[in-house]
Amino acid sequence: MEEAVASLQVVEHRAMQAVRVPAPPQPNGLRHFLDGIQRQRILYYEGVVPVFYAYLAAVVRSRVERRMCCLHEKALRQRDALYAPLRHVDREGLRQHGIPLRDTEAGEPLPSHPALVQLAANRISNDRELIERELAEQWLVQLHQQGGEEWLAVDGGIAEIALPQPDARLVGVAKSSTSVERALTRDQMEVVYGLRQGERSSVFTVVRAGQSPVYSWFLRLHDPKKGSLLYGLLRVEMPAAESLLPQVDALSGWLLEDRVPLSVPDTRYDRLLYPMRDCEQFLRARAPSVAQLEALAHLV
Repeated sequence: MEEAVASLQVVEHRAMQAVRVPAPPQPNGLRHFLDGIQRQRILYYEGVVPVFYAYLAAVVRSRVERRMCCLHEKALRQRDALYAPLRHVDREGLRQHGIPLRDTEAGEPLPSHPALVQLAANRISNDRELIERELAEQWLVQLHQQGGEEWLAVDGGIAEIALPQPDARLVGVAKSSTSVERALTRDQMEVVYGLRQGERSSVFTVVRAGQSPVYSWFLRLHDPKKGSLLYGLLRVEMPAAESLLPQVDALSGWLLEDRVPLSVPDTRYDRLLYPMRDCEQFLRARAPSVAQLEALAHLV
């Protein structure tokens, strides 16, 4: 769930406006792309307590001579674990399966079944986000040490990622932005939802409680006449460093280039950049299949 936006302030212009994105410089500076996945299912019950298995992974895929690849083995992180409220299950019995245990930390008395399921789902999602964040931070340090002009693009927001320097070359791509949209005034909404293909909004700061502020803007990838007001509408984030503001048009132009080839048949194709889809496909090919999860369920 997205944290509520504490404040939103336009920093590029006096008021929110639409900006036509010019042709970007070449080559495309978005060279590295990070995304993650999670696969989970209830393996069995101890009484009324569900025991979950989850597979979590994140990868950085890099563009080298127009091809996507992993630069080295550290570009991929994978973990799996059993998730359960350990005070309510046979902990020693679970350890015999040889799979790491994660405590969903249900208190006393034992929560309801829906609450237990939600606790596990939250812990699994938090662990996936942690893997993605750790990989992003590792990659940013590597890019900082190498110098150069290459950027890392991550799926989602960037506010919780620790930066090696304030102007780290990091961009976040959010396919949904409910909390930010709720913080827009009516005039700002008219500008954002009225963006045409190839246009972006003014840059604004987004501040959430307990998080670092970020610069953000909306970008229309595809003609909204083909769908809803949100069709083809991305929200982009980067570190709130004034020195990065001149890069906004170039970043937007590079993101527009990565609209193609279209990420069909994925239903999110209007907002899913092709390199991010490549990350997802790479991870899905390595994740446990439905048949493997079924087999695991019969073994425990």
